Amino acid sequence: MTTQFPPIDRDKSHLTAVDEEAVRLADVLEAHPGTSDVTDAGAAGDIVFTAAGSTWVLDFQHGPDGEVFQSTGAPAPADAPAADVLRDVVVPALLADPAYRAATADDDTLTVHLATGRHYTLALSPAA
Repeated sequence: MTTQFPPIDRDKSHLTAVDEEAVRLADVLEAHPGTSDVTDAGAAGDIVFTAAGSTWVLDFQHGPDGEVFQSTGAPAPADAPAADVLRDVVVPALLADPAYRAATADDDTLTVHLATGRHYTLALSPAA
C-alpha cells in the first residue's frame, strides 16, 4: 500500500525553497524508469540516485548573487557534450514534468528552468 501525504503547507513548513525543490526533483527522478534508489540527502539539498549502473549526486549550486534560484530569460544552449547520465536520464525525466520548462545539460552541469521563470544549476558527480 502506498502512503499518500498531503501537500506541503508553505505557511507551516520548515522546509526552505531549495529543500522543497530537492523533494520535487527527487520525486520526479524516482518516478523515472531509468533511476533507482533516489534520495534527498537533506540539509545540503543534494539528490543521490542510481542510474546507468552507478550512483550519482546532484548538488545545488549558488548563482552569482549567492542565491540558488535565479531570474531567467530563455534557456541557454549547451556548449559542451553533457554527461551521459544527464543527457540520457535526468533531462528526459525533468522534461516529462510540467513543473520544468527546460533542462540544459552541459558537461557535468545541469541548468533547470522552472515553469515559474526562474532557474537553478546542479553539478553532477559520482557518489563517494
